[in-house]
Amino acid sequence: MSPLHLTVTAVLTISGVALQIWSSAPSQNERQYALQLPVILLYSLAAALFLFSAFPESLTEGRALGFGLGGAAGFAAFFMLASFAWLAKTRSRDELAARLLKVSRENAALRRQLLSERSLGEAPRPLAQCTRYELPLRGDRRHRIGMVTGNLANVLGTDVWINPENTRMEMSRVDEPTISATIRYHGARRDHTGQISHDTIALELAQHMAGRSHLSAGQVLATGPGELQESNQVRRVLHVAAVEGEPGSGYRQVMDLGRCIRNILAEVDRIAGAGEPLRSVVLPLLGTGGGNSDLIKTVDTLLAATVGYFQSHPASPIRIVYLLAYTDVQAAACRAALDREPELYPQG
Repeated sequence: MSPLHLTVTAVLTISGVALQIWSSAPSQNERQYALQLPVILLYSLAAALFLFSAFPESLTEGRALGFGLGGAAGFAAFFMLASFAWLAKTRSRDELAARLLKVSRENAALRRQLLSERSLGEAPRPLAQCTRYELPLRGDRRHRIGMVTGNLANVLGTDVWINPENTRMEMSRVDEPTISATIRYHGARRDHTGQISHDTIALELAQHMAGRSHLSAGQVLATGPGELQESNQVRRVLHVAAVEGEPGSGYRQVMDLGRCIRNILAEVDRIAGAGEPLRSVVLPLLGTGGGNSDLIKTVDTLLAATVGYFQSHPASPIRIVYLLAYTDVQAAACRAALDREPELYPQG
């Protein structure tokens, strides 16, 4: 083998290695597959040059894309085709890695934006429009997870509403700005002036609590929807003990939100198993209404618990769970969490 051939072979090999190392950097995630093409070409040319310079009598023949190839060209073609076949299997992983990197950057930007907004003292803005965003669970055609924006009172056609209640199961007064108050008022029978004539859901919940002063954190009680069945097509309301009260300090989020989610979804499955067609659930961001909780951590916990429940209960009749985002800040947090969750498919 001549020094010239050896030098060219070394240059091609070193160039291929350098290009492959560079293309493997996280910053190249979106282009790693495309950058493998020149890498393969460099490796195949180096291998062909070395083989047929060291063993000039070697022969290789074959056909590729309808053309006959022989000698070094045949060897290089074989090497490239075999490499393409292997790389084709890794393309989906490259795409997933690129997506994860992208949403990670978006999430970091979102966190900075949220912190900036709070530092400037800007109050979150309530969303007037009721829009939905949902993603399918990876490898599961039955279940989807998403978010719905706006006031809960404007959400239509969702079978189950979740009420984040205190451990005493005492619903809020109807003039308070809470999910509990919204459900209580809109589920009650009202006269022509809008005043409550029969406190339907609150009374039924009180009957369930007869003889008990409180529930353990995460426990769930189910009631009927009252007037919500007619106005919003709600079939059931589930009340979960998601906040705990302390004299002089108000309410705080319970420690184990994951348990709340598992109990909620298990109760929906139990009721559905008894014959009620419950397929969709709207889930407020438990315990975040009073501001005594970490919004992003809460969203991540609720999402992870929902994904985990569906993975461990693949036959669950529930088809979709919506996180409720009342403000622009909540919507941004929910959207970022959904998009970066690796167990959910990106929206095409």
